[in-house]
Amino acid sequence: APYQSTVEEIKKTDDNQFLQVITMQNHMPYNDWYKNNEFTVSDSADAEHPLADNEKESIRTYAKGMELTDEATKQFLEELDAIDKPITVVFYGDHLPGIYTTASQDKKNELALHETNYFIWSNAASKSHDTKLPEADAAYTSSNFFMAQAAQQLDSKISPYLALLDELHAAVPAISRMGSWSSDGSPTYLNSKGEPIDPKSLSAEAKQLLDDYRMVQYDMTVGENYLQQMGFMDLPKQ
Repeated sequence: APYQSTVEEIKKTDDNQFLQVITMQNHMPYNDWYKNNEFTVSDSADAEHPLADNEKESIRTYAKGMELTDEATKQFLEELDAIDKPITVVFYGDHLPGIYTTASQDKKNELALHETNYFIWSNAASKSHDTKLPEADAAYTSSNFFMAQAAQQLDSKISPYLALLDELHAAVPAISRMGSWSSDGSPTYLNSKGEPIDPKSLSAEAKQLLDDYRMVQYDMTVGENYLQQMGFMDLPKQ
């Protein structure tokens, strides 16, 4: 239903649109509500801790929901491909569900359990239809960089703010505050291979970019919005 509503909204006008769509297909709880669920869950051969039945039920229910989402997303993109105006989609999951209780007992799984897949895709009517962002830029990212990556996908003009995000993304590919598992609540930084970065090991340029970004965040959230007044968020004039 959300996908179909989105298609209907897109078809209502030829004007520019920004649509944010949130789906709840795979939100908890997971009570084995799919009939004829072919997915099964079992322990690995060398598992130290066996999976409880309720955990198995949640995982198999989530897996079936993901399959249905995959099918619906494929149909959604096919419908967008048939529309004769440029459309770009940024698709991502905001987090994995907290159903992997056994896996989360092992600290080596902490990072993986906080990662999700994403893609940036443009339909056939877009000049960027065949664009694929370089692996170094796209393999790992965080949602704060999506605007800059979408601009890169579209090869569009950018504001000074997006230019800052673009430089920061190149220096520190992913940033997230995972206070629920970070021992001191500090942000987690990842390199282009998805490996944690010790912030002390960053280059002087990267550290300066992070400091600049913190100042931008402060100004935008609890500061005086000086940057907005200075045109920091404005696109170049045509």
